[in-house]
Amino acid sequence: MIVLARDSRGWLQKELAKKIGVSQAKISKYENGLLLVSDEDLNAIAAETGYTREFFFCTDPIYGLGSSLLFNRKKKTAPIGKQREVQAKVNIARMQVERFLRSAEIESLNQFEAIDSQDFDGDASEVARRVRAGWRMPMGPIQSVTTAIESAGGVVLLCDFNTTDIDAAHLWVPGGPPLFCMNKHRSGDRHRFNLAHELGHAVMHQFPAGDIEQEANTFAAEFLMPAREISEELHDLTLEKLAGLKQRWRVSMAALVYRAKELGCISNSKYTSLFATLGRLGYRLAEPIEIAIEQPSLIYQLIDIHRRGLGYTDGDLLELLMTDEPDFIDACAKIKRPLRINDAPIPFETHLKRRQA
Repeated sequence: MIVLARDSRGWLQKELAKKIGVSQAKISKYENGLLLVSDEDLNAIAAETGYTREFFFCTDPIYGLGSSLLFNRKKKTAPIGKQREVQAKVNIARMQVERFLRSAEIESLNQFEAIDSQDFDGDASEVARRVRAGWRMPMGPIQSVTTAIESAGGVVLLCDFNTTDIDAAHLWVPGGPPLFCMNKHRSGDRHRFNLAHELGHAVMHQFPAGDIEQEANTFAAEFLMPAREISEELHDLTLEKLAGLKQRWRVSMAALVYRAKELGCISNSKYTSLFATLGRLGYRLAEPIEIAIEQPSLIYQLIDIHRRGLGYTDGDLLELLMTDEPDFIDACAKIKRPLRINDAPIPFETHLKRRQA
């Protein structure tokens, strides 16, 4: 747990040692179970990392990147240290959500279901169509990917990954809800594609095989921009038309150009020309027309049922969470205002109810 806490803050052993005034050798022995942690040092570690003493006595399992349960969407150049930091933050978020779910349970009309893309000859697009159909989603653009996931019992969190090299991560442990941790510093259009990409991993890759990243991208493209519904709109593309389509489909202009080429709606030369124009105008880094980042609501409802239904104070909530993690403090603060549920025309609901003793 010391390793997990240290990784979540992005610290090396020597950095934690310096912060609490001991040698790196002592931290190493603590972490390897060769030396009993003194009360004084444990209190110092807890204070520096921002976790409670109780956190360090948890025995929850920890899941690593590259397993069939934990995936992250990252640049190839993402440093190992940053990947360890995100891995730690996702595991801690899972522990915190599980503690909320000891007193409340999610009831949803729709469910997550693992689907092997190989059952459809590796066609991730067909898997995306089946998910949309299974969740009874209306035709056309998805108003909120977050609401769709939450309405099937998934939990979405906006997190500070302390890096721009990692966009998102998800963890789905058997018996618990799929957890999606999203880098809150991404643009709204990229956020939606990242979330759909992680949804593809969650659904398709319980047993990873083949080029899973490409499969997840294919899933996300079809989930957000169904070929049968968008193809007619992708001919004769101009910057002006791309801007309008971006507002309608709530995806980036670049994603629309990719999709148009993929579906054969534009020629290779038109594709190259459009991307050259996007690059020349600086739109590859920052596109015009801002898409708002989708705000999760299920985590706020979990907090709400504890505060209003079970009488938890802010102090009780933070003790339950075992941390003063800013993301959850923000969530606690937001619930004091009127609860804002994402407004999306999806004909199903998610319900939370208190567990019976």
